[in-house]
Formats: sequence, C-alpha cells, structure tokens
Amino acid sequence: PFLRLLEAQLQEQRREHEEEVEALKNKMDAMKEEMEKKQQAFLQTLQLSPEAQVEFGLQQEITRLTNENLDLKELLEKLEKNEKKLKK
Repeated sequence: PFLRLLEAQLQEQRREHEEEVEALKNKMDAMKEEMEKKQQAFLQTLQLSPEAQVEFGLQQEITRLTNENLDLKELLEKLEKNEKKLKK
C-alpha cells in the first residue's frame, strides 16, 4: 500500500511537471512569434521617413496602452467578482 501511494504521488508529480513544461513551451513559442513580429515591424520602420517612424511609434504605443487597459479592466472585473463572493 505504501509503495503504491508513493508511485501514485510520483505519477501525479510527473503529470503535473509535464503539463507545466508544455505550458512553458507554448508560452515560449508565443513569445518567440511575438518577438519575430516586432523585429519585422522594426525593420519596416527603418525604411520609413522620420515623420512616418514617429507616427508608427505612436500607433504602436496606443495599441500597447489599449491592450494594457483591456487587461487591467478584465483584472478589475475579476477582483470585483471575487469581492462580491467574499461578502456573501
């Protein structure tokens, strides 16, 4: 019984580890893809006029801030939902 328990625990740890490794691989792939896109965009901006480079940079920053705001709004909604649950 004790060995079976240990074996079951080891199998569970192995499964969790494999899931974690897979999640990290997926995250790394996504980051690599994002980096390649940014690198391509950067190379394209080098070919633009200085004025167009500034405009492109501003557009990129607006997009980044918009995405950040959406993430923060989503987080706030989750926190408010949890707060309501805790008050019940």
